[in-house]
Amino acid sequence: MVNRDVAGFVTTRLITALAMEAIKLYESGVASADDIDTACRLGFGHAMGPLATTDLTGVDILRNATLNIYAESADEKFYPPELMSRMVDAGELGRKSGRGFFNYS
Repeated sequence: MVNRDVAGFVTTRLITALAMEAIKLYESGVASADDIDTACRLGFGHAMGPLATTDLTGVDILRNATLNIYAESADEKFYPPELMSRMVDAGELGRKSGRGFFNYS
């Protein structure tokens, strides 16, 4: 039950916040994509880590979703990291392009 309409559904906002933080950690060199996803699988019991989820959803799709949420909320945690824009510009969109945070070719 959703009590109030907000940009992005409840689940989209939650996975987006987690994914943005995961991407920032990866972008700054804190941990590898594999290690970040492994930490979320083992630490939180997630079936798939946030970076693999981003690849499955599409880096471009998640970037657009976060930009929409940011536009309505002005909450900095939803502003997509620069890495996402570079990946989209390079065609690294995740599984659908064969490369994202992981290589699928």
